[in-house]
Amino acid sequence: MAERSSLKTKLAASLPRDHHFIIHHLATPPTSSPAIYSAPPGERPEKTTCESHFLSIAIHHNDRQIQVFALEILIYATHHLTTLFVSKADSTGYIHLLNLPKATPSPLKTISSIFIAHLIEHHQQKGRQLVVSLFARAQDQYLFPGSIENSGKHVLDDRGLIKWWCRVLEPVLPSGNPDPQSPGSSPERKKKTPKSTAKAYLRVPSCDLHETRSFFPPHVRRTPSLLAKWHPNRDPLRDLAGRSPTLPERCLIPRFPDDPKSRFVEELDEELTEPPPDSQTQKSPSKGKRPGRWKSVRSLEQFWELMAFRQECSSGRLVGFLWAVFTPSDTEDRGSGIGQVPFAERVKRKPHKTDSAGTLAPTGGAPSTPPAEHPVDPHRLDAGYQGSSSETNVRTLEAPTHPPPAKPSALVLPARHYARINRLLLSLDYANLDIAAESSKRWIEDVGMCAGKEDWGFEVVGEKEIVGNGDGDGGEVANIGAEGKRVGEANVLGMGLVRKKKRGVEDDKASLAAGTGTGSKEVEDGSAGVNVLATGLLRKKPKVK
Repeated sequence: MAERSSLKTKLAASLPRDHHFIIHHLATPPTSSPAIYSAPPGERPEKTTCESHFLSIAIHHNDRQIQVFALEILIYATHHLTTLFVSKADSTGYIHLLNLPKATPSPLKTISSIFIAHLIEHHQQKGRQLVVSLFARAQDQYLFPGSIENSGKHVLDDRGLIKWWCRVLEPVLPSGNPDPQSPGSSPERKKKTPKSTAKAYLRVPSCDLHETRSFFPPHVRRTPSLLAKWHPNRDPLRDLAGRSPTLPERCLIPRFPDDPKSRFVEELDEELTEPPPDSQTQKSPSKGKRPGRWKSVRSLEQFWELMAFRQECSSGRLVGFLWAVFTPSDTEDRGSGIGQVPFAERVKRKPHKTDSAGTLAPTGGAPSTPPAEHPVDPHRLDAGYQGSSSETNVRTLEAPTHPPPAKPSALVLPARHYARINRLLLSLDYANLDIAAESSKRWIEDVGMCAGKEDWGFEVVGEKEIVGNGDGDGGEVANIGAEGKRVGEANVLGMGLVRKKKRGVEDDKASLAAGTGTGSKEVEDGSAGVNVLATGLLRKKPKVK
């Protein structure tokens, strides 16, 4: 139960004192998944696995549990890279029932930061790079149907949502833990977690460098040491472990479910004059002038420029693509990986041999044994995915490794049950408090029935004392007002902004008589008087003969 206590303790140490939260954490075991990266010309798709994590937050209200927030993260693993893709996040708007003080930092932001950091800590391994990837697109509701009808739900606009996610990832950057002094991080665990460098990247199509930097948290923009970790209008796609910068652009852009850039990649793939290199159809790459490359897009910069004209990123809407990359120190200089071998040398390699049963085996190696069948992955890519249904049986020499499977904080379900639970959530209603309470009860009970556990999840009681303006320690961001100022921060006017005291009525009259004043005066009852120009300020129109 050490892992459950770790997550529970981290949450308790960062949530407001004496407030109760019920945590429900679902997960699936790693299952075989289509590769999220297209294979280079002449090579086969990477062995990829996917596991899903779903976090639901509920509160007590009148002896009933009300769901207030949910977050889904998909974790893709290859031999060189672990990718945490933030798939969906949504709230119901009932968090106001806690009646938190105005100075309290957002519990939803705090929970999101801690949960992402918890997954990073669990999946970060020696010698393997890890990246957190997400895209921020404002929408009325993602996970809780009908919640937009709740007047208490505050829907952020595009700019507000991008800023919110930047504030979520900022405390995770230094060490993969939002609070290095958290009692949940044991010394043993800190020793096992490899030291790594952390960098954040943000791209907002149609925004220039200055505009993109304005989305960063205010205290990051004011602190040079923190700002150095953030890279506006840049992406890490050419620098990820196991990816060569000389690969075709389509091999550098990952394909995630319901991702705008993935849909654009699928449209660009229609320009390929030959079968995609990641399909099972073998064709000599030498017959094409630019094998595996698009005709209209020749670089990643051009790809992002065209993304700004896509319907999802135009028409007055903004979409932010955000990455946080954690690179262990022992992977900085590693040069092996996908696409590292020159193309001319790759095409000379002998193709894989095929035995009589049609099973692929590496040349010169022992016959491969078919892997055990896995449950159907509910997070398959869109219908435009250029892959064969038999590619999951392809055996590769570099299979991804996984952390220990035991995750006591999560209720592990088979992929098919996890998919059914997700469909159930999307069929419920959260339009008002009574309906939301019934929907929350049904969802929690149905999950328990699938797992054979009536009582699942755990309760967290906040221990953090909120003082002052909610600035908090450990790099926590304070609440930001509409003008970009910290709540409770005093406004200090500069000398040039000091407003002079108004002169009296008698002084105004004297000025008018002398012909040197502006002529503005106020009558005794407080209403504005008529502006009268002095004689010396009148300009006569010249006569035209």
